[in-house]
Amino acid sequence: MLSLTPTQNKALQFICEHTLRRKLTPTLRELCAYMGYSAIGSAQDLAQALKKKGCLITNEGQSARGSLVPSEDALRAFRDDDQGDLTDFLQSTILVPCLGEVPAGNPVEAISEKIGDIVVSFHLLPKPLPPKDQLFAVRAKGDSMQNAGIMSGDWLVVRSCREADPGQIVVARLDDEVTVKRLGKDTKNGWFLRPENPKYTSTYAKDRPFEISGIVLNVQRFYA
Repeated sequence: MLSLTPTQNKALQFICEHTLRRKLTPTLRELCAYMGYSAIGSAQDLAQALKKKGCLITNEGQSARGSLVPSEDALRAFRDDDQGDLTDFLQSTILVPCLGEVPAGNPVEAISEKIGDIVVSFHLLPKPLPPKDQLFAVRAKGDSMQNAGIMSGDWLVVRSCREADPGQIVVARLDDEVTVKRLGKDTKNGWFLRPENPKYTSTYAKDRPFEISGIVLNVQRFYA
């Protein structure tokens, strides 16, 4: 890496420590808040400067609020001794794009814009590993899936697909809205989406058609 200014060094240290300790790359808005900037454009300019110096990985087609993914050299430079072996960390993890919040409650407008990346261990995914381009992550919002162990704020790692088996937890699209529920089917009413909280009711495809967008593979919870 090329030499950094004090401001660039401060920003890169935040990005690397956030990624290593929380297993989640920060967003531009989080970088903006950390640096004390009033406009997100300042954080974007700083990120662009770090990319030119090889400190951040450039992802083609990323959005204006795209992720801040540190390079391997940058991670090595800022790794603390108590953060374990970085080589093992890098070889046993995958970066999964985060698409925003999806309600574990009443559905809201679908969110498809990438806002960052989550670091996922291979050990937490099914074998054989799904293709990387089939994985995405969404953040649960609400309490309708609490009895399945999904709490508001949890990150859900999802494999993109159009079909699922009864009993699997899925991300489903209803018109232009999305939700997280357990997929069900019975002989009388057919396919339905079932919440895991008795205060919510099921949604039946015969009354409100829905499409499967993916199957939830893993739930990740982070603590500050």
